[in-house]
Amino acid sequence: MRGFSEDLSLALTPETRREFRLAATLSGVIGLRMLGLFLILPVFMVLARDVPGFTPWLGGLALGAYGLTQALLQQPFGWLSDRLGRRPVLLGGLVLFALGGVVAATAESMTGLVVGRALQGCGAVAGVAMAFAADYTRPERRPVVLAVIGIGIGAAFLLSLLASVPVASRLGLSGLFWLTVGLAVVGMLLVLTTPRGGAVATDAASDALTTTPESRWEIRILAAAVFLLHAVMTALFVVLPGRLEVRYGLELAAHWHLYVPAMLGSLIFALPVLAWTGRTGRERTVLPWAFAVLGAALLLLQAASDVTWAAVALAVYFSAFNVLEAAMPARVARLSGTRGRGRRMGLYSTFQFLGAFVGGAGGGLVLQRSGAASTLLIAAGLSLLWSAVIAVVRSR
Repeated sequence: MRGFSEDLSLALTPETRREFRLAATLSGVIGLRMLGLFLILPVFMVLARDVPGFTPWLGGLALGAYGLTQALLQQPFGWLSDRLGRRPVLLGGLVLFALGGVVAATAESMTGLVVGRALQGCGAVAGVAMAFAADYTRPERRPVVLAVIGIGIGAAFLLSLLASVPVASRLGLSGLFWLTVGLAVVGMLLVLTTPRGGAVATDAASDALTTTPESRWEIRILAAAVFLLHAVMTALFVVLPGRLEVRYGLELAAHWHLYVPAMLGSLIFALPVLAWTGRTGRERTVLPWAFAVLGAALLLLQAASDVTWAAVALAVYFSAFNVLEAAMPARVARLSGTRGRGRRMGLYSTFQFLGAFVGGAGGGLVLQRSGAASTLLIAAGLSLLWSAVIAVVRSR
């Protein structure tokens, strides 16, 4: 009881309340932006078939194009935010995201969709938002605050899978992109409520930590891990909508019957694991296990003979994905110091979105040439291989 009372009194201090208000605001900004991107994933490859010039490869390219421009611009945006401030760069990125939504919503060919998606990706502010959060939080509270932002991203992913099909059935592909424009505008309004002025404090211990070879090496490992995580996720959604139609006879309007139980089931596993990692700070421990679960889930999805087993496979997959999506940024935050934080967090986000591009374009190419089964098996094999690699790296 005494420990609980101490934690409660700390949680009620004005400084702590301010930190969590900032976390909630930035979680909303990034969550709304990611919601706009994620809403497209479950339905794009089906709805885009009616767009002139569609091929599986061009569909995958359009799906992942935002990842390429995100990857190219994360570090420049981080560098700019270190010099111009976080708020103006966040606002500028959201403006670019909205403009890309307008281009995609009015596109009349696959080329227009690719250009619109690429322009959406030019709003490369994920690393800037994480740096903003770290600037205005004390070192002892920073992992929790960044975890709140990670949970916001996970919630956006969950909501997108639940809402994408019903919303797309009413609005169509063009309407979905107009919706992303509206989400970007709301995000801009939230940015205007964030703090002005300088950061609360520097973090000397974290600054010293970033100079060690071990920490620099671990950041590279985490960057490679998030690359693979998002490459596999994007490739999965290149394959999944069509596979649900062809293999299980599940029309697009009924896909939510699969997504809802799968996502709700994933929370049973993911939330306790995230609570444990947040309490103990042992994000590194879960990495090899979570990637092994990803690979096993994809193998199960490939072998699933009916919708029930496909739902089980997706529940397992989303459990591991949500754990990794929340745990890895918290670990990166522990390894990022005050000076040049935007650039360092931008490096992590660069690989995250580069993975989305490679997964979309590569997944579409494999789907076109070899079929859905080969795409799933390659994704599963890469996940299992990476699990083994990071298990070996951790043991050294």
